[in-house]
Amino acid sequence: MNALIPIDTIDGDRIRRVWHDEEWYYSIIDIIAVLLDVDYKNAQNSYHVLKNKLSTEGNKTLDLVKKLKMVAKDGKSRQTDCVNAEQILRIIQSINSPKVEPFKLWLAQVGSERLQETDDPELGLFRSLERASEKYRLAGKTDSWITVRVEGIITRNAFVKALSEAVLDAPDSLFGLTTDNLYKGLWERTTAQLRQELGIKKRDNPRDHFGEYALIYTRLAEKVSTERLENLETVPMSVAMEIVWQVAKLFHTQAKALSEALGYDLVTEKPLLSEGRRKPPIK
Repeated sequence: MNALIPIDTIDGDRIRRVWHDEEWYYSIIDIIAVLLDVDYKNAQNSYHVLKNKLSTEGNKTLDLVKKLKMVAKDGKSRQTDCVNAEQILRIIQSINSPKVEPFKLWLAQVGSERLQETDDPELGLFRSLERASEKYRLAGKTDSWITVRVEGIITRNAFVKALSEAVLDAPDSLFGLTTDNLYKGLWERTTAQLRQELGIKKRDNPRDHFGEYALIYTRLAEKVSTERLENLETVPMSVAMEIVWQVAKLFHTQAKALSEALGYDLVTEKPLLSEGRRKPPIK
């Protein structure tokens, strides 16, 4: 989901942004339109000229452009050339406009906030959670769902830390495998199967599409697993996986009972299949 820069900055109501790879990316066309005070079509022409100019100057910034989906004025989502704050600063050096200086001041503020977050991880986490909440709100999520999701992110961070400290020489695949193990125990489906049922792509986080109760049970399973891992000395990966599996199965029983009482799947929030059509669980 994309949003606009807050209006109290630099004509922010005309510049689209999208949260990607833990930072904001901004539409180059929108930035050019604001700086040159032109319409979208003329901004596109100016962008073409700018590309040639930067190439002549040896500026490689546009090589780093990401094509990200943004909502256009007609309401349709289209691929748009986007850059982050640092890349914007390099690009606008080549744009002749009296609005460049205010833009630089705004970018300096963005950079200052990033430095503060580096020095104070807790502040960084707080701002990251605020940005996540904003993203979910724009996606139409309810306040109660957002609260549960944000709490789950905090618990997930603690869970990952506990795993890292408990498993000696853990492979990079540890967290993915453990998450898959947790999903199989808790929801009787792998991560890939959950993505398929939710109708999302591989790069999407399934939890951003979970039902609220599914988020609650997933958080509980990771919270209890974290406590058990923290009480151990260093253990082999297989032992850590077994701990997570046992905790997941414990909450699976409760989650299944609630699902049947409500009549819908807690993850997808779709009505349960009849007993005769229900898919067999993963073994």
